[in-house]
Amino acid sequence: MIKEKIVDEMKYFYCDETDEWFPQYKDENNLTYELQLPQFVYYPLVELDEEEEPDYQLSMYGRHRLEFLEEHRHATYQMLLVKGLWEHLIEVDKTCCQMEDRLMEQMSKSEGITEELKHSDMLEWVGRRNNLKQKVREIIHHEYIYI
Repeated sequence: MIKEKIVDEMKYFYCDETDEWFPQYKDENNLTYELQLPQFVYYPLVELDEEEEPDYQLSMYGRHRLEFLEEHRHATYQMLLVKGLWEHLIEVDKTCCQMEDRLMEQMSKSEGITEELKHSDMLEWVGRRNNLKQKVREIIHHEYIYI
């Protein structure tokens, strides 16, 4: 449990390991930094303005990249908040969608998932196509999302 207190409009956080209180602070650019425990690293507190958000609707890939950065790459996430998180997410999302289309087309040809199969045995075609889609998504997540 993280203890905190406010003294003279300044928030302080208590660390059990060192038995000390650590403050938030502001730098010369008026950014507020907060200590993240247990790493003992100060991260900037940055919020996105609703107006900065573009009209682009993120697909599954953009949302998964955002979740991955928030949960597993906190420092990168904070840096991107300052430098342009939405631009990064849109770029990753578009790249992944293009890669999915290209891989589906190439792998469908190589595995014999053709229109003839679709007309002759619809269930077989659907099963193989769904299996292929899962393979492609695994490749994309491994190559673009979880890096």
